[in-house]
Amino acid sequence: MIVKRLTDALRRQDWAMVAIEFALVVLGVLLAFQINEWASDRASAGQRQVLAERLLEEAELDLAYIKQAVNYQQNVVRGLGFATRRIVSKKWREADEERITASLASARSMVALAPPSSVYEDVGSSGEFNKIGNVGVRAAISRYRATLSFEERMRQQLQVPLTTYERIPAFRYETDPEGKERIRLFVDFPALLRDRQAQQVIALTAENHRIILMLRRRAFRDSAKMCVALGAAVGRACNRNLPLPRFD
Repeated sequence: MIVKRLTDALRRQDWAMVAIEFALVVLGVLLAFQINEWASDRASAGQRQVLAERLLEEAELDLAYIKQAVNYQQNVVRGLGFATRRIVSKKWREADEERITASLASARSMVALAPPSSVYEDVGSSGEFNKIGNVGVRAAISRYRATLSFEERMRQQLQVPLTTYERIPAFRYETDPEGKERIRLFVDFPALLRDRQAQQVIALTAENHRIILMLRRRAFRDSAKMCVALGAAVGRACNRNLPLPRFD
């Protein structure tokens, strides 16, 4: 219809009408582009909201996971403190030997923290991270991820002396029926009391576990800050009381 009117105006050399019809065509095209852009922005905003909600859910899981890891590490450090004090002082009751042995056994490994991160990795690979929330939210996420990365690098370094720890002459291990895995520790306490070097290795191991505890507490704090920031961006509070994960 517009084309027919424009053609008629050109035949009549009605330049005013030509200008009006041309302006209407341009306006219609611009309006169509604007509508498409609005629709695209709205769809993108919806997608970013969904991603932020998924990140919040994962952050809540991270918080519960790291809380459990901190609780476990606290028990390891507490037990090693008890064992180290008794060994150094050379004073303990026979009834304490079981607790000391269990504490020394718990120090044999430093398990990687590795909380859930699949949603974060999906967001990063999609290129949408810079559109999540605001600068504060993205900074909280980046700080938390940096803390995890630092903790893992430190864990890898601090666990190196554990190879020496496991070879302490006063330690004897019961293995599984196939002989592949050590399942129980036995301690020759008289031999341990005579082995000054072994005592130093135990003290170093206890200190390394204490450092891991400090790093995991920091990861817990940064995880909580990230969760709160994401909750504010999404519009609901971060749930800090999810049940601890079970692995049975």
